Amino acid sequence: MGKIIVRIMSVLAAAAVMPISGCEKHLDEAIMSKDTGTARIIAIPGDDMPWTRSADPDENIITDINIFIFNSEGILEENIYADISDFSRTEEGYAHETCLLRDTGYSIYVCANTGYKIDAGNLDELKSFRYYLVYPDDYRTGIPMSGWAENIAVPDDGIIKIPLERLMSKISLSIDRSELSDNVEFHVRKVEIGGCPKSVTPFRESRAETEDDVFLQGFSKEDDAVAPLNDDAGYGKSGQISVYMLENMHGDLLADNIGDDEKVFEDGNPHSDVCSYIEIEADYLSDEAYTLPGESLIYRFYLGESNGNFDVRRNRHYNFCITPHDDGLGDESWRIDKSAIRKLISEIRLSYSELEMTYMNETIRLEAFTYPEDAADNNVIWESDDATIARISQDGTVTASGEGECTIRCSAADGSGIYAECRISVRFSPCYMKIYPGNFIRGKIGETIHVRCEYFPPSASFDIGEDYLETDRERGIYDYRIDDDGKGVVLNLKDNGSGLIYMETGYPLSQGEMIVIVVD
Repeated sequence: MGKIIVRIMSVLAAAAVMPISGCEKHLDEAIMSKDTGTARIIAIPGDDMPWTRSADPDENIITDINIFIFNSEGILEENIYADISDFSRTEEGYAHETCLLRDTGYSIYVCANTGYKIDAGNLDELKSFRYYLVYPDDYRTGIPMSGWAENIAVPDDGIIKIPLERLMSKISLSIDRSELSDNVEFHVRKVEIGGCPKSVTPFRESRAETEDDVFLQGFSKEDDAVAPLNDDAGYGKSGQISVYMLENMHGDLLADNIGDDEKVFEDGNPHSDVCSYIEIEADYLSDEAYTLPGESLIYRFYLGESNGNFDVRRNRHYNFCITPHDDGLGDESWRIDKSAIRKLISEIRLSYSELEMTYMNETIRLEAFTYPEDAADNNVIWESDDATIARISQDGTVTASGEGECTIRCSAADGSGIYAECRISVRFSPCYMKIYPGNFIRGKIGETIHVRCEYFPPSASFDIGEDYLETDRERGIYDYRIDDDGKGVVLNLKDNGSGLIYMETGYPLSQGEMIVIVVD
């Protein structure tokens, strides 16, 4: 038996950018080169950099290590758990010294940053072990890592190297607004991972099996944490943010040749609860639509290595650039939840575009018709540019107050800036009331006489005293028939005598006339 050294190296394999449905893809070479090779760990005092939720984790830190050494018979020979301070530091990583037989095979499994000793007495238990996050951004002990070497013999120099891989993927996002119309504002408020696994199996491929295996709310960033997505780095491109999640491998669930708009599950499909996706919440404003405070336009798309694939691998760095087009609402409908979008008024039509008013305090009602009819706020605001000529109430009633010309404006209350106008011309005319053929009428039995009133303004109310007409008919002097417009009466003279007809106009005339009828 000879003394050997097991060196634990926190090495991140070269990151690969995987094709994701329809998104623009690029590789952050600076991050890739940083994450390749032996990790160099720098301890930063907690007082100088307090840990906060939703902050990016230190991707390289190692705080504790579990080591399992199995012999060729699969028997556990050594199980070590210790804080990183108990390991010796080398240029390549952290070293643990132990004694193993040469010329025999061992299987060595290493897990870092669990924060506790893993309880496993055999290989099956170890491979079935699941590491759980308390919440999706719980990285106080560092990103969980693992690595293993199976059936290896102790080399001549006595050094066995176990590269560690992070058990999480890093997902970096940016926004390209260059294809949006000029009148569209698209302000990201929150980014979240949906279908974010709660746990991972460090020593075998891992995935969430049921909806209970994923967080109700996954790793998220919002407000100031997503500010780079609203910055303009030039040519409509934003800055970049990153979110993190445990491995979630679901493989090929759909045909690989499907289009972007087909990478979606039918309602009730259990895969929709356990496969991972990115969700972006944004405030939206254009000339046609908007979101209310506290509501959002939501972009959502499932992750994976192709349109039919839903794998999110450990130790990978994925880069996505989201590119909304035109109004930002017409892209693949499955990717967008537009239920929070409120339509703005795009057109207002008035019942009159011009009005002439002819006497003081004359009133006319304007009607406003707004389009589209399903706009979120159909309220309008009425204004007169000269209330000394014509006043307007908020129900659309125009009242003449002086001679001249003015404009009534009807504006959308939703802030869209849409309005319509009606030109008002006020020219006062004299008021009058005239009776034809006159106030004294003489006729003979059998004759027909038409008595009619003309008055101005025509908007004044008018009334014929039917009680007088009824009285004279009962006396047998004449029969009568009132004109269809109510402004006159036809008399059929029947017997000798005399009668009265009363006609009255309302405001602004407020005048009454008595007409005497004599039948010879």
